[in-house]
This record gives sequence, C-alpha cells and structure tokens, in this order.
Amino acid sequence: MLANFGWTGVELFFVLSGFLIGSQLLEPVSRDEAPDMKRFYLRRSLRILPPYLIVVAMYLFIPAWSERPVETPAWRFLTFTQNFGLRLNGFSHAWSLCVEEHFYLVLPIAVLALRRRVRAPHLLAGAVALMVGGMLLRGILWQRHFSMLGPTDVEWRGYDTLLYYPTYARLDGLLCGVLLAALRVFRPAAWERWTRGVRAGGLALVGLVCLSVVLWLNEEHFRYLAHTMLAFPLTAVGYAALLVAMSSPAASRLCARIPGARTFALLSFTVYLTHKAVQHGVRVALAPYGMDAFHPVTLLGGVVAVLLASLALHHGVERPALKWRSWLESRRVREPSPRPAVG
Repeated sequence: MLANFGWTGVELFFVLSGFLIGSQLLEPVSRDEAPDMKRFYLRRSLRILPPYLIVVAMYLFIPAWSERPVETPAWRFLTFTQNFGLRLNGFSHAWSLCVEEHFYLVLPIAVLALRRRVRAPHLLAGAVALMVGGMLLRGILWQRHFSMLGPTDVEWRGYDTLLYYPTYARLDGLLCGVLLAALRVFRPAAWERWTRGVRAGGLALVGLVCLSVVLWLNEEHFRYLAHTMLAFPLTAVGYAALLVAMSSPAASRLCARIPGARTFALLSFTVYLTHKAVQHGVRVALAPYGMDAFHPVTLLGGVVAVLLASLALHHGVERPALKWRSWLESRRVREPSPRPAVG
C-alpha cells in the first residue's frame, strides 16, 4: 500500500519550494521594493548548476554510473526541458528539477508584473483558478488518451509522460507553497494565529485527512480519472496544511532536536542527484552474493553509499560554489553605486 504512496514526496518538495522561493520574492514586495532579480538568479544558479552539471556529465560520459541507459539527449538536460515527452531512463528523476527551473523563471516575472496591482483576494482566486485549470486539463487529457484502455493495455506506459512529468500537470504544490508564503509575508498576524494552538492541530488533522484520501485513491483508482484529477491537489493541500501546523514554535523546536535532521537538510540536493545511480551500483555489486534489492545488507549499504556520495558532492562541488556565491554577493554589496552625472 505505502509503496504506491512514495510519489507524494515530490509534491511535498514542491510545497516547500513554493513556500521558500515565494517568501524570498515576496518579502521585498511587502516593503514596497522590487525583488533583486540579479541576486535571485545568482543565488539559484550557484546553488543548483555546479553539482547538477557534474552529475549530468557523469551520466553522459560514464555509462557504468547510470541506473538505466541514458536516452535523453544532452541538450534536454542542459535546457531543463527533459520533463516534456519523458520516458523512464537514466537520470529521469531530474524531471522534478525541470519543473523547479520553470517555476524560478515564471514566478519572479509574475511578481514583478503584478506587484502593487494584485490584492490578497485576487491572488487567492488566481491560484485556485490555476489549480482548477490543471485539474480540468489533466481530466481532458485522460479522457482523450486513456479512457478507453483496459487495465493491461500497453498504452498506459504513456501516462507518466503525459500526466505526471510535465510542468503543466505539477503546479498544485508550488501554488500552495506560494500562497502560504504570501500569508506569512503579508498577513503575519494571521500566520501566527494559524501556527499555534487549536488551529494548528486542526490544520494537522486536515492535512492527514487529505493524505488519507490520496492513499485511498492510490489503492482504488490509481491512474484513473478520479486519481488523475484529485490526487495532486489533495496531496498539495494536505502537505501545505501540515507545513503550517509544523511551523508552530513547539513543533519547530521538536524538529530541531531530531538527530540528523540538519545534516539531511544540508545534503538533500546532493542526495536527490545521486541516490538512484548509487543505489543501483550497490545492488549490482551485491547481487552476485545472493543479496537482492530488499536484502538488509543491500538496503543498509545503499543508505551508507548514498550518504558518502552526497557528502563528496557537497564538500567537493556544492559547498565551494556556495562560498563563491557568498563572496560574489559581498562584493556586490561593497561596490559603490554610480554617482549621478552633474549637469
């Protein structure tokens, strides 16, 4: 049952990303300032590109590294367009990073274009309209391409290509995250009320109910119309409600005490980039000794190997790039503004 629920972790990632990136872009707007686009894209580029490009190169030039043969052309990796028309192959899990990159491109433009023009009701109505539009689009595509298929028809292989990987199908979590960011930035008193006491507990219950419904949809209607239209928005709303509930001071202190939580957060991106290839390598190495993918030694070895690989990528590539980013930012701050010409 739970094995078919793992995909929801990506939706949690989108909710968190929408919340964090939305907060970065909306906080200057709350001070009646324009977001610093140069700083935003500098920070995003040096956070993502160095480790990502290293891993892309390993997939493209070291065949033994890949968990599957790489069929995606290099230019699709480099332009972050891999998630359109994608079929499962080597490094295909980078599709979610493509969605993120599209989000980084569109949201800053939208914030610049709409600041001072959009009120809270308009923002809420626009987000709901986009989510409903996504539901309807997925429903229409399902009716057109999959409504006549039987359970064993091979055409189901195109489901993920059309309705799971593309950006147009995965806006729900990002939208929920941005709405939470707007609430925290523009209505801090309301944010405080909803992250404390009974309200926070109620939101936690709402989140668990939404995720329970998704779990039921997975079991009873997986990939059919109800699941196609409802699973993504319900998952996004569920995780968004849990995020607000977990933002309470008590919950934050509790999470801070969890052993390894800070380290995992630090390594999350490099774990994401390396986990499939490294786990595959461990399985291949241990298979001759009669250990299958679910053997305890294979599972433990995979965890240890992923942590070691992600640590190496973090300290060898990601951390130096972040230090360089900090140096460039401090240099921008130190540079004097150009003096106006004297006429």
